[in-house]
Amino acid sequence: MKGPPLLNILSLGLIPIVLTLTVSAANFDATDLVIYYSFDADTLVELDKDGLVETDVLDKSGNGNNGLLHGTNLKIVEGKVNECLELPGAAAEYVAVRNLNYVEGIPELSMAAWIKTSQRGIIASWDRSEFFRFGAGDDQLGNTTFVAFDICCPIRDWHGEVEVTDDQWHHVAVTFDAETKRIYVDGELDMEAPTHTNNKLIGPRAQRYGFIGVGSEAATFGGPPGPTNWAYKGLIDEFLLFHRALSEDEVTRLAKARGNPFAVEPDSKLSTTWAEIKNVR
Repeated sequence: MKGPPLLNILSLGLIPIVLTLTVSAANFDATDLVIYYSFDADTLVELDKDGLVETDVLDKSGNGNNGLLHGTNLKIVEGKVNECLELPGAAAEYVAVRNLNYVEGIPELSMAAWIKTSQRGIIASWDRSEFFRFGAGDDQLGNTTFVAFDICCPIRDWHGEVEVTDDQWHHVAVTFDAETKRIYVDGELDMEAPTHTNNKLIGPRAQRYGFIGVGSEAATFGGPPGPTNWAYKGLIDEFLLFHRALSEDEVTRLAKARGNPFAVEPDSKLSTTWAEIKNVR
């Protein structure tokens, strides 16, 4: 009995057929992801608040921690990964994070972002005196050029040793847990230290809401920023906040990512021939 013509031809090996199988996989573990601001143009949304139009950047983590663009000179421009946020370094120009406020101690934390700046500036803050602050340089320890990761309580001011205020793109990340705190630059470990005996938690102190691009003294959403004398001037892209301590491998992978690190995308293609399929039958 003859088989179908196509199968007869293939069995004779007259036509080499190559099948390309695409394998899809999640690129990054989103466990305990709290905020993800890509700052891409398509993540901006205008809201009508009692006749006043406000612009938010969407939180792509799915947690609803959107950020209000506060000020009139914030811009979305070409970034390291698609678009990014450009801040002018002014006290009234920042992103106010909706919903996410801290009142209890934080056992684990990580933050990461791409930055490009030529001067000292605050990347993100939930108030160093109450919870934590993340910056390129800070106002303590004579630090104007290194990644700063200042936490409470009591206050522990701390920074790395790699310059990040050279007007070049750098991936910067910090992690904290009960054992160790770390600073990473461009996917590599910059500095680590044991978590202090009295700092097994970050905080808790008075309630604080957070800002991107300026310090926080806000006990309510829309509350006052501070300090404001070193508001961030430059570019910020791909800001992430986790309630877990990322591993060094995870930080390295984020630094190498060139798109949404959590997307399920084709990441490998396997080419095989009919002869290879027949050999495993």
